Amino acid sequence: MTSPTTPKPTETVFRPEIQGLRALALTLVAAYHFWFGKVSGGVDVFLLISAFLMTGSFARKLERGEPVFVSAILSYWVRTFTRIVPLAAVTVMLVLAGTWIFLPQPRWNGIMDEAVATIFYRNNWWNIQNLTDYYAADSSEASPLRHFWSLSMQGQIFILWPLAFAGCWVLVRYLRLPVRPLLLTVFGIIFAVSLAYSVGLTGSDQQAAYFTTYARLWEFALGSLVAVALPFISAPRWLRLVMGWVGVVAIISCALVLDVEGRFPGFYALWPTLAAAFVMVGGNTHSVFGADRFLSHPALLWLAHYSYGLYLVHWPLLVFYLYTANLEKAGFRAGIALFAVSLGVSYLLTRLIETPIREWRWLNATAYRGVAFVALVSCVVTGVVGAWSQHNHRVSEQLLARAELDNPGAQIFDVTYTYRGAENPGNLPLSVQRFDDRPLIDTRCDIAVSESYGLDSNNCHQIYTPEEEATQTVIAVGNSHMEQWIDNLHALAQQYHWNLRFLQYNDCYMFEPSANTGDPGCNEWIGPAKAFIDGEAPDAVVTVGTVSVRENAGEYLPSELEGYIQHVQAQGIELVALRDNPRFWVPHADCETRTDSLCEYDSELAASENPLQPLAEQYDNFSTVDMTDVICPEQKCPSTVGNVYTYRDDSHLTKTFTDSAHSIFSTRLLAALGMGASHL
Repeated sequence: MTSPTTPKPTETVFRPEIQGLRALALTLVAAYHFWFGKVSGGVDVFLLISAFLMTGSFARKLERGEPVFVSAILSYWVRTFTRIVPLAAVTVMLVLAGTWIFLPQPRWNGIMDEAVATIFYRNNWWNIQNLTDYYAADSSEASPLRHFWSLSMQGQIFILWPLAFAGCWVLVRYLRLPVRPLLLTVFGIIFAVSLAYSVGLTGSDQQAAYFTTYARLWEFALGSLVAVALPFISAPRWLRLVMGWVGVVAIISCALVLDVEGRFPGFYALWPTLAAAFVMVGGNTHSVFGADRFLSHPALLWLAHYSYGLYLVHWPLLVFYLYTANLEKAGFRAGIALFAVSLGVSYLLTRLIETPIREWRWLNATAYRGVAFVALVSCVVTGVVGAWSQHNHRVSEQLLARAELDNPGAQIFDVTYTYRGAENPGNLPLSVQRFDDRPLIDTRCDIAVSESYGLDSNNCHQIYTPEEEATQTVIAVGNSHMEQWIDNLHALAQQYHWNLRFLQYNDCYMFEPSANTGDPGCNEWIGPAKAFIDGEAPDAVVTVGTVSVRENAGEYLPSELEGYIQHVQAQGIELVALRDNPRFWVPHADCETRTDSLCEYDSELAASENPLQPLAEQYDNFSTVDMTDVICPEQKCPSTVGNVYTYRDDSHLTKTFTDSAHSIFSTRLLAALGMGASHL
């Protein structure tokens, strides 16, 4: 089966079945996105192929004794990025245009920020920093640039792998080490270490594992190992026939058989990558029954020529269509139409942009021109984003200059208030800044104190420490729905000299563990958070006491709340529970974009009495604050109150709105704490 001595000749040989495999993989990516709304495993094949082809080229250079150092590496980088950057940049520009036309303004800032990360090939890291869930069911809410994560990762490998080959060239030249055994050792180590890391991280944090380059290095390394070992492998034709078809069938069936959403990358990503390796080892069988015959079909080779463009455009077209049609997934007919349109756009972009640039002799004459061209293209994208951002900033400044008059927000509920603003003012925050209009918390509790309770210091914030002795110690605890009121608590802490801390874990419910299904770290946080409160013995704890749900915009009492009321009562701690705000299936901003007008939602929560009130009447140490009448006046939840947007997404209030409600919130919270009007 294998020859341990002399490899086969290593001259360049065109492998049409590899091009067909690339076309098959990227077609599966598009098809699964269009018709099934899921991941196919095709991207893993695509990543492996890119490393396979690159490694084969560099390995042959090393064997021929050609220098693989500064000049060769720079030449490779310039050739590669001159080829791939222009089409990517045009796609990003088209996505920005589509974002402006089709998507709601609160999503614009995030996409602009992601566009800059994309053009500099760090989209995957941007997704990690922004806690992106690649497997989110509703693709209409996804970023139209999200698919660039794999291209960013590939671009990073195009930088890293040549450096590895340069290191190997030094060892080959000065230590006389054999080329292929050395490469097998280097990429074998990368494969083993990265795969182990990938398996571990997938089990603990799959979202991060999906996007981090470190957890995917092994896929590239596997492609390199196949390229290096291939000349040593000699298999009978019947076995190569079997391997080819096993590989093709395994690639096509990957997403049908495996729990891709729940297990990738980790061990499960070995399925599509090993399947691709089988096809590569199977090679050219010269048989009419071979998988290579199928993969070398002219139709697949034609498609391979446009596969890069197809991958670039298919995802944003899908996102824009789903959002415009208000759908979570495309149907069968829509999927066919989207595939056809994607292929047509890919054809035009390839013929009009990619091919002319690749064949442009003037550009390819010197490396300096290539570097300048790539830099210019990148600067165009960043320049457009910068100009757009500056325009938004100027508009925001103009609105903020009149905010005191034009945008009172919840101040309109003050019986003494009289509006003196413009007749038709703009709303605040500026719509494009709406999603990001949230409190910014950058302080941490004392690390030794928080860790003594087993609490990660990242989940404990020292909001305010008075210079003199604190009049009260207050601990706020909860998720992002508690966080949206933290600036109001901060202002009160400054005014009344409280020692204020905030124990936070987003998307986590301290008193309803059954709702904590998304993040295993959530339930692990609850025990230490309660221990922290017990140990620090505050005068008062402030939390969110109900759980709002999207179904009918209703709510329910968490099952463990009453038990906790009794627990803190025994310690003499006052517990104040805020009533949760309504949450909805569709953000107000989406409704506004589709109807071109402000929207008003019904809410079961807003139409019902505060379910916390009976508990407040039953327990002396428990009280409640209900802001529902301010958020949803007259039992309706509008887009704006007093020319201020109430919601920044489907469930969170804007900071501008909660700031405007400070007077009302303060009055009610102080009353709940028994401080009353005499303290105002």
